[in-house]
Amino acid sequence: MSRRRTHLRLAGVLTLAALLAGVVTSAAGALAFADEPCYPSSADWLTCPDAMVDKDYSIKLEAKTGGGAGPPYTYVLISGAPPPGITLRSDGLVSGKATQAGQWRFWVELRDKGWENGEGCFSGGGNSCAQREFSITVVPRVLVTVGPAPPATVGAPYSLTLTAVMKSGPEATSPPQSPLTWSIDSGSLPPGLALQPTGVITGTPTTEGSYQVVVKAALIDGRNDTQLVKIDVRTAVTIAARTLPRSEVGVPLRLALAASGGTGPGTYTWSLSAGSLPQGVVLAADGTIAGTPRVAGTFPFTATVKDSQERSAAFNGQLIVAERLQVLPGPLRTAKVGRPYRVKLRARGGVAPLRWRIVAGTLPRGVRLERALGVLEGAPRKAGRYRVVVEARDALGVVSRRALVIDVRA
Repeated sequence: MSRRRTHLRLAGVLTLAALLAGVVTSAAGALAFADEPCYPSSADWLTCPDAMVDKDYSIKLEAKTGGGAGPPYTYVLISGAPPPGITLRSDGLVSGKATQAGQWRFWVELRDKGWENGEGCFSGGGNSCAQREFSITVVPRVLVTVGPAPPATVGAPYSLTLTAVMKSGPEATSPPQSPLTWSIDSGSLPPGLALQPTGVITGTPTTEGSYQVVVKAALIDGRNDTQLVKIDVRTAVTIAARTLPRSEVGVPLRLALAASGGTGPGTYTWSLSAGSLPQGVVLAADGTIAGTPRVAGTFPFTATVKDSQERSAAFNGQLIVAERLQVLPGPLRTAKVGRPYRVKLRARGGVAPLRWRIVAGTLPRGVRLERALGVLEGAPRKAGRYRVVVEARDALGVVSRRALVIDVRA
């Protein structure tokens, strides 16, 4: 009887152990991936949240609660690959920046601590590992492509068209397939300017200054991009009025043109944009017209000044270069004693008015020189041959002399 009782007791203990073992196995269940952040789709794989080209992406794969032997969990890529630029870490973190639009599918194996203890991954599944296929779709991103904004000028109409593309790869862009809506994300435009929803900044700026604004381009599905736009507003460039100097062959001339407005002094560059200057005269980059003319003539020209932001103004002028002053040779008309005598001295070139004088010799008595007019006049009193040297001086100080003879007959 004692042996039978012993056998019954042992059988009861084994039965209880078996029951307990069944309870534990049933409680643990099979190791599996959680349904988030990647969810089961109508296909056989788990669909992860979409990624966007060039945008930060981060999700964390998880094990379903209550499955397998418990943490720590290890995630291993066994087939395929996530999108270029995105990687799978052993702790289940899927992160990076996708560089190419498209759909990528890849297999991941999940292992729990039972795997680490050598339990192994059994064919068809088991408590130590699980395998699932995942899918990540990478969509093109909105990319604002507007370049540096052109400078603006107070009181002048301004227009800037903002641009954006859809970027689907490192070198792949295309126009947006649906309209973009533009808005101001932060900052403010110069007073007088406004951003239209179509992406055009227009208006007439009223206040000088430097302005920064962040513009946003958005698709109806929420995809958007922002970019900082800087607009400098300055007053217009103007050139002060100048009276052109009178000039003469061989006489140095100098005229300093002066500008104001724009980005200010020290940023201006001058150039000859039309016409020509006399040979021997040049326009320097600082706006100085200087030199010694070598030829006579009329020279219309246009001098243009630009500031560092390409604002410009033009000065239209005309230099008139006279011939070099020259008292003309030639015999003077014969005079007669007691008879009225009047001769006008002749000169060519020079810049009026001329002033005349006798610098050598003596005029016949009774004859004098009208210095402002260059006229010899009077009634000679004594016959003879009179030699004189006359001088003409013009408004620029140029001097010309000539020896002349006056014959006075009885």
